[in-house]
Parts: sequence; structure tokens; C-alpha cells
Amino acid sequence: MRGDKAPLTYTTGEWPEEATAGADAPAGVQYALVLARALHGAAGARGLSHRAVSVQAGLNPTAVGRIVRGEVYPDLATIARLEAALQQDLLPPHRFRTLPAATTDDSAADG
Repeated sequence: MRGDKAPLTYTTGEWPEEATAGADAPAGVQYALVLARALHGAAGARGLSHRAVSVQAGLNPTAVGRIVRGEVYPDLATIARLEAALQQDLLPPHRFRTLPAATTDDSAADG
């Protein structure tokens, strides 16, 4: 993410399984952590190395390792390639979405 440091710099514990994000961590860190865990688990379940998954997805051979270690924020095209290569969703739907409650002032502004 533009301007943010690498995800691992906002966490404590070993990435990805033991890492926890600090209270000051940007929202992208939580996404990066969820993705890293899912990606690491999917590779392991298939008996594939991080390098093998990267190559299968048409990425730089070190891409998956860097994501799993929390060194980078992957872009949407990278996530799409990984999900297609693994035939698995890596980010669960609705993971962090919250909808603010409408207030009287909000509804008046709409009308």
C-alpha cells in the first residue's frame, strides 16, 4: 500500500501463523495477514513450495514467499493469479466490511 511500511513491521510474532497486528496497524495489514495464512496453508495442503506456487501462478518465483513473510502488499492482479492457480479463494468474503448505521442527518441529506 502506498506509504505504508511492510505488513510485518506492524506486527509481533512470527509470520504468518503467530503474527498479531498492533492497534495502530493499517487495515491492509489485517488483509495481508489473512492472505499470508491462507496462501501458506493452501501451498502446504498441496505439497507445494512457495516458489512452485509462484511459478504456477505466473509470478516472480519469490512472490509467494515475500507475501507469506509479510514483506509486501500484493496487488489485486497477483491475488487473482494466485486464486486461479490454486483454484481456491484466499480472502474470505465480507471479512472486514462493516456498514455504518444511518443517522437522521444522513437520511435528510439524501432527500
